[in-house]
Amino acid sequence: MTVACDGRVVGGIGEDENGSTSSGGAGEGSAQGSAGVGHAAGTGGSSAEVGSSGATGGAAGAGTSGGPGAGGDGPGGGFPSEDGPGYSVVFPGEGVNDSLYAAALDAQGRLVVGGGADGTLSLKGEDHAGAVLMWLSPSGELVQARSFGSAAYDTQVNGIAPLADGSIIAVGTYRTTVAIRGEIWVPTNENWGPDMFVMKVAADGEVIWARHFGGMGYDVAESAAVAPNGDVVVSGYANGAIDFGGGVHDAGGDNAFLLTLDADGGYVTSQVFSPRSDLDTWPMTNATGMALGGDGTVWLTGYAAQSFGYGSYLTQVSPTGQILTREPFGVDGYTLANDMSGVRGGGALIVGYMNGTADFGGGSRDTLGSTKLFAARFGPGGEPMWSSVFGDGADYYARASAVAADGGVFITGGAHGALESPMLVRLAADGTPGEPEVFDAPGRFFAVCTGGEHSVYLAGQLDGPGDFGFGPVGGQRELVVVRLVR
Repeated sequence: MTVACDGRVVGGIGEDENGSTSSGGAGEGSAQGSAGVGHAAGTGGSSAEVGSSGATGGAAGAGTSGGPGAGGDGPGGGFPSEDGPGYSVVFPGEGVNDSLYAAALDAQGRLVVGGGADGTLSLKGEDHAGAVLMWLSPSGELVQARSFGSAAYDTQVNGIAPLADGSIIAVGTYRTTVAIRGEIWVPTNENWGPDMFVMKVAADGEVIWARHFGGMGYDVAESAAVAPNGDVVVSGYANGAIDFGGGVHDAGGDNAFLLTLDADGGYVTSQVFSPRSDLDTWPMTNATGMALGGDGTVWLTGYAAQSFGYGSYLTQVSPTGQILTREPFGVDGYTLANDMSGVRGGGALIVGYMNGTADFGGGSRDTLGSTKLFAARFGPGGEPMWSSVFGDGADYYARASAVAADGGVFITGGAHGALESPMLVRLAADGTPGEPEVFDAPGRFFAVCTGGEHSVYLAGQLDGPGDFGFGPVGGQRELVVVRLVR
């Protein structure tokens, strides 16, 4: 298996002790899982702002700061600093919705982040816009960048899955014309919603193959995974009729789908979970997370509109597309599952946020009027193992998760007081949560992954100046990447 980490992307899970370490999936990769918990500025920590020319060390990031980390204060004992410095780095652009939504470590140990820029983003002396991919060195220096399409909302990379040869699979959406490998992609209906793409990108940034799909509705590729046989599995949701290559599916409204392509991007199979008798009471819509089981099964999570608000679901699908298990969560208010991680030994973990009442298998949980985080772990057959609902008086919004080699869980997103600020929290392997850490910055994280033995990567959007422990960075609506090391 390959080493992976991503806020929405899932690697294979279950039986391979060296499987991928993914924030959207496998947490069993002992070589890459994070063993720590607490974090502060690591030894040699630095802060850098990438200016219009792509050079590091702008005024906001001149010099270094940080110093030795203070040591962990929870299970695992913290992150030793021997595998590189911690850092925070921003990439200023001209857009108003620029953000990073995915992060992964490639086979060369580089951090690959993906997102979208709806204005001009200057990287290494070149202008970029639309769906963006960036490769960063272990010290946070930008190595290379690629972009697809032009500045437009919903033109973005949502998920990344790395391969053993250094290439990656990237999935996302586009709402603007894209020219790629001699093809011109035009959105089917850009006024209503985006179409989706799946592409394989080489270690040097060149596109090896690319596929696109869409209909008249809002069609989104959220997550990707690479199966042991090399097949590429993609999940997301589609609205309206859509053809992935095997015939037209009538997706209805934002229904979850699974698509399998072979290693060369050829069509293998697809399924759309349109409403039918066994799904009508709780439709599988707005699919936000996926994990592959070692036995070829697929786990899906997401949320669906209900009469009381929103509820979430956990579904296990067989290799032939049959629904094996399906559990709904939510009684009143809203319960939104926003990510999924695989766990060693099989099963899955879902994370999200809720305001109301839900039962994840261990009894009813009520947030008592505030928005809190939740995490719930399930065994190989979907049986509940533990759940946690936590957060203080602030409103918390979970966007992404990562499972470390020791079974601990990282959850990231935002905490909303006067403004939303980036947030990170660690849970022990048994689900016991630590205190959420809210960073001194406006913005939010959408991706988290563990890497090396002792580090965690965070990526998202910065809405103004902030400090992640390495000195001040940032301006308005900038891409931000943070590496925390002990």
